[in-house]
Amino acid sequence: MSRFAAYCKWTVTARKCLDGEPPPGYLGEFRLGRWVQFPLKHVEHSTRVASFYKDLFDEVQRSRLDEKRKDLYKKFKDRVISAHVATEEVQVSIGTASRLRIPLAHIHEALIQMTELIEYDANHPVHWHEVFPTENARSQLSPEELWLHFKLESIRPCLVFLVRLLRRILPDRSVMWDECERSLLRAEWIVQFILDSPKTLPPQHPEVIDLLLSQRYLGDLT
Repeated sequence: MSRFAAYCKWTVTARKCLDGEPPPGYLGEFRLGRWVQFPLKHVEHSTRVASFYKDLFDEVQRSRLDEKRKDLYKKFKDRVISAHVATEEVQVSIGTASRLRIPLAHIHEALIQMTELIEYDANHPVHWHEVFPTENARSQLSPEELWLHFKLESIRPCLVFLVRLLRRILPDRSVMWDECERSLLRAEWIVQFILDSPKTLPPQHPEVIDLLLSQRYLGDLT
């Protein structure tokens, strides 16, 4: 299972737990978080998240990416922003983990949209005429590699937020959430994603990892 697929699976599991379903047997037993303090600590405000994605979506809009890619990307970023807004709309200072049901549902839908985009890209590879150059992009990168890098930049803030929700919903897995968060905040996080998700990278170009690491990172939302 790829790292991205693992996050998707944990999102589904957490939603089921919030709805009162027992966790899958292979995960063992763990308790649902009981009390959550609001506003959530170490979570970016929705206005900053919206500004972050506005800059990225402006690049998408200026590009010649096909309309399907643009539409799926827009749905993804809208859901991430909505998830942050939902946490800010909680009107209590202390609430149960069930208060995170709506933001988690938004993140789940965001991951579904990104999964659909990934699958669409696999069946309809991006072409040179669609791709926009990112800042300091190197000419050695193929269209697929440029677009992959852009998607990874977009995914990271979403996953960091997801981990911070999961930490509160399933606190018994705090050691795992600590490692997930550390891995997402490392400068080399992109390498882990590529190596753990081999289908996302053309195998004939292993040197792309070094090139991607040299590109800009939008890591200020962590």
